[in-house]
Formats: sequence, structure tokens, C-alpha cells
Amino acid sequence: MRRTFLRLSLIAVISCAPLGLAGGIAGAAPAQTVAAGPVRVIRQFQDTLITVMKGAATLGYRGRYAKLAPVVTRTHDLTVIARVALGRSWSRLTPAQRAEFLKTFAKLSIATYAARFDGYGGEVFTPPTAHKLPRGDVLVESQLKSPDGSKVQFGYQMRKIDGRWRIVNIIADGVSDLALERAEYSSVIRRYGFNALLTKLKERIAGYARKGAGATAPS
Repeated sequence: MRRTFLRLSLIAVISCAPLGLAGGIAGAAPAQTVAAGPVRVIRQFQDTLITVMKGAATLGYRGRYAKLAPVVTRTHDLTVIARVALGRSWSRLTPAQRAEFLKTFAKLSIATYAARFDGYGGEVFTPPTAHKLPRGDVLVESQLKSPDGSKVQFGYQMRKIDGRWRIVNIIADGVSDLALERAEYSSVIRRYGFNALLTKLKERIAGYARKGAGATAPS
């Protein structure tokens, strides 16, 4: 994979992640005593990505989706990420609308990984390192290196929720696209309503599936 493709892939995946990491990196301190848990989560996630990339052709889109779904769900706090992505609109939704949005958002997150990580060119992740962030969060950093010497720098903001470390934000080469996504979501809801936003997100999921050898989106 080329550097540009990888960078755009991760920006697409993380575009709904909460802000806050960029400001925390400068003040991050080494976290030897808390590194084990967060680093273990990131290694598990990255190992799965590499496995999926290596077996991409054999797995196909649906196979990649199935393999990634439990790992993404386990390593990311998709509920926290989805609520932040929706911004103020979240408080105006009914319980049924919130449940439907969370379900759709989770599918979109997994579908984006499955669609983008569809091949392998010898890439490797460097061993993760951990640093403390304010309010108990931990920053885990790692690079994805390609044989041609290009690399992508990742920063994973980890938070301990219900006793488990989970990803609540990802920065790729210093870029997080949350502000743009929040603006888009708010604009769609304001102009066309919440149902229009759901339709838009579901169309993206279906589009990824169509590109994946004509498969249909997992139900």
C-alpha cells in the first residue's frame, strides 16, 4: 500500500473519533506503570489488521468484515465515539433514534476498516509505546512502515471504561477529521432531518459492500 492510501484509509476510519488527543501529546509523560493494558489492546488490534490485510483476497469483503467486527467492537468504545461525533444533536434524539444511530455507526466503522484494508504489501507496525495523558487517559503511539520506507504515525488515545482499556480517539499523521464529520452530521440533520443522516450512512455501508466484489452489507 502506498503512504497516501494508508493515510486516507485511516482518516476515513477515525473521522468520527473524539478530539482532545492532539493537545495531550505535547504534555504526555512516559507511562511505564500503566503501559501493559493499553499496549496489549493496540497490539491485538494491529495484529488483526495485518492478518486481515494478508488474507484480504481470500477473505473477501464479507470475510474481512466478519473477522474485524469483534475486534473493533472490543478495542474501540464505539458508543463514546458515536455520541461525540453526533455532537449536540445527540441530546435531541429519542431513545429509539439513539439506538439506531449507534447500530449504524458501529456497522459503518467496521465496514470502513473492511473496505480499506484490502491488501498487503509488506507493511509492519512498530512496537507501541505508551505515555500518560491528563485525566487518566493513555496515549499509545506506533508507526505503520512500508517496504519503500514510507510510514504513517498513529496515536491512540486510550481510556479505561468499566475496567477495560478502549480506543476513544485515533490520530493519523497528526490528522483527526472529527470536526468535519460533526459539521457534516449536524448539517444533514439540520437541513433534512435525522432519518436523512441514517440513510446517508447506510448508503455508505452499502457502497463499501458493493465495491467488495458485489457483496451485500452484513445485516
